[in-house]
Amino acid sequence: MSEYSNIAHKMIEMWNSSFSKTIRHREEAASLKINFVKSINSLNSTNRNSNKKLHIKEYKKPTANFTTFSRDGIKLVSSVWLNPKPSKKWVIGVHGFNSSRFDVLYLTWHYRTLGYNIITFDFRNHGSSATDVVTWGYKEKWDLMTIISWVTQNYKPEEIGLVGTSMGGFTINYFALTEEKFIEENNIKWAISDSAYMSVSKLLKGMVANNAPKIFENYVNVVLEDMLKIYKNEYLVDLVELDFINLIEAKHKYIPIMYIHNRFDRVTNFLDSFKMQDIKNNIEESNVNELIIYDSGMNHTKSIIKFTDDYIIRTSDFVKKHQI
Repeated sequence: MSEYSNIAHKMIEMWNSSFSKTIRHREEAASLKINFVKSINSLNSTNRNSNKKLHIKEYKKPTANFTTFSRDGIKLVSSVWLNPKPSKKWVIGVHGFNSSRFDVLYLTWHYRTLGYNIITFDFRNHGSSATDVVTWGYKEKWDLMTIISWVTQNYKPEEIGLVGTSMGGFTINYFALTEEKFIEENNIKWAISDSAYMSVSKLLKGMVANNAPKIFENYVNVVLEDMLKIYKNEYLVDLVELDFINLIEAKHKYIPIMYIHNRFDRVTNFLDSFKMQDIKNNIEESNVNELIIYDSGMNHTKSIIKFTDDYIIRTSDFVKKHQI
């Protein structure tokens, strides 16, 4: 008999299934899946194909697709969209949980007007990449670093910017606070963090509370404690350490980050972005980290759809301040 509750195991199993059943696996495009969560969400017009909403016709036609391997041997699948004008500037798009490299393209595309090439990739256990446990940023940081190294080795970029949303946004923050030497070596100059959370354990507590039957309402903390033990003992991943407040250190100058959130986001709390920007500026004794909080709408990671012109202008202005 397991020493952990069945609910804890079931929750982890559910999240690692990505709520999807793969119908056809392919690397040249998104794998075909039945996804019940996205099917329900697509009933809301704001959640329908974001690339189409922003008139990105090229999202199905990347310049190239390629595979590489993360540090633990997990296969990663990526796509590249080269800028029509030859450039040594790159943006890496980092998608969220239960998403893919094609789904994040809409958040990166407008940087092409500033001369950037675009690359996006599927995290482990997402899209067409290999199956593994989702670790909410821990191993996903390895995947991000693998793609950065690939770009550096193959294109010798003068500059790289990072754009991440939700889990991708947290992964960027985790990476930015823990890999200063790697960041300098790879010419990473700025980042955009859209709808990110600041603590994995607090995120999971909310997810357990939202998904567990009401009769287990008082059982949430026990389930969460078991889940964290399962991750640590069975997957060798300590999720407790993944907390922005514990990761950031005094007397450090990290890359500038713009934090973006919708006040009524129903998945992650807008106060997380507010706190991360405030803490980071105070630690660095600067005002280079910026914040956008949109006060209407409630769609997670979709502020650019509802506030397109403002979003593009303000993020582009931020990038202009920090690009080479």
